[in-house]
Amino acid sequence: MDDRIVAIAGGSGFIGRAIARRIAAIPSTTVRVLTRNPAAARAKLKIKNCDFVQADVTLSVSLKAALAGTNAIVNATQFDGYPVEQPRRELTFERIDFGGTSALLEAAHQNGVAQFIYISGAAADENSEHPAFRAKGLAERAIREAGITYTIFRPSLVYGPEDKVINGFVKAFRITPVFPVPGTGRQKVQPVLVDDLAACVALALSDQGANRAYDVGGPELMTFDEMMRTVMEAAGVRRPIVHIPEGLMRTVGAIGEMLPTPVLSRDAVMFVTADNACNIEPLIRDFGIQLTPMRTGLAYLAKKKD
Repeated sequence: MDDRIVAIAGGSGFIGRAIARRIAAIPSTTVRVLTRNPAAARAKLKIKNCDFVQADVTLSVSLKAALAGTNAIVNATQFDGYPVEQPRRELTFERIDFGGTSALLEAAHQNGVAQFIYISGAAADENSEHPAFRAKGLAERAIREAGITYTIFRPSLVYGPEDKVINGFVKAFRITPVFPVPGTGRQKVQPVLVDDLAACVALALSDQGANRAYDVGGPELMTFDEMMRTVMEAAGVRRPIVHIPEGLMRTVGAIGEMLPTPVLSRDAVMFVTADNACNIEPLIRDFGIQLTPMRTGLAYLAKKKD
């Protein structure tokens, strides 16, 4: 096999790092992490067969040189503070997910890149009222119409030892007598271990699943409450779950949007209360992957018990 270079936009993030580690282990393959801060990314991701190049998906001029000589692109970009948009800092789904994907596609054409892999989301829909789902849906359409070989992955909630969401929940368990859940807690989720998602990306680089989109979730469909109880069990804690009405959360989110650096917004409340169920049968059929049950995937939490 000829040597190849796979560029990863967002390669310094949680999902991007897992993908970079998996791809760097493929023989005759070099990973090129596109990042705004190469020094910080290098400190987070100490692996062989990996280069770090300064680039920003919102600055098209930075991408042409960054992608020179690459054979494939993986777009796993997320903005700081995701999923809470910060319009004052131009950190929005439209600018990063849709605009960034469009800029990467343009640079891919300029460099003759043969393959594009996109980490989308389970609820992606260009007609959605939610900015995240709409932007990801528009990005998917741009990819399909770009005339480049592609694979789109639509993960549900992604977790792993380095994630902020599940680990953030565990930290909250340890300092609060009850655990607040937005909405009814009945919203559907299908948590997927980040290593399983990374394995699918690595397989796609060998042309499995070419020109198709796949839902990516774990083997269990559960409610948000059931997921929380599974996480508590793995972490060795028990806390009563208290449901906060979605309307109240939206009111708090509206107030949060006024802050210079918001930690909550109305759209973020909608994001976490939306269903994220997946149809994983096509993924299993085409990739032959064995997905990790959440109780198995959360084994790392046992090491973090007090």
